[in-house]
Amino acid sequence: MDVEDLQSAYRASLAGLKHSEAEIEARVRDELGLGPDDEWPHGDDADPEDPVGSVYERAGELDAQAKRGAPMVRTAFLIALFHAWERHCNTTMKTMTYVTTDVNSVLQRDGHGSSCDDVEYLQLAANCAKHGPGKSCRALFRKRPDLFPTATSETNASHSTLSIEDATLTDFFETILSITRP
Repeated sequence: MDVEDLQSAYRASLAGLKHSEAEIEARVRDELGLGPDDEWPHGDDADPEDPVGSVYERAGELDAQAKRGAPMVRTAFLIALFHAWERHCNTTMKTMTYVTTDVNSVLQRDGHGSSCDDVEYLQLAANCAKHGPGKSCRALFRKRPDLFPTATSETNASHSTLSIEDATLTDFFETILSITRP
């Protein structure tokens, strides 16, 4: 199964975002003529033409773009992970169509019953992220409200309130890898 490759690609994508932060700092230091150990100068907030303030502002915008990218990367890999799992079930487990109860039966039979809930959370999260408000988002909110930190009820649970942090996605990867590794 290609889950290990998918996990490697995810890690590389996150590393790329972190690399952007280092590039931003290097760029700002270069624009301001600073060495790696030089102290940061203070800008003049009262002066809209202050070159130091302008450099900091551009750097802040670039950093914000990189930080906005991380949740999108996690969501994309969440969906990809579930689809890889679904393909695995449909071919290797011979479930043909992904039906949670059928998959759970196979997991129980093969000694992976303790993973049933986590696999279901992965399915619901991927469907919520992909399809938006609806049955999967509401069901996931009832089971894992922690994944919707800004939603006050299942009515507010949607793709826009779903929050997949790195630790959550890593747990999903580990669950699938523990099931699929020989």
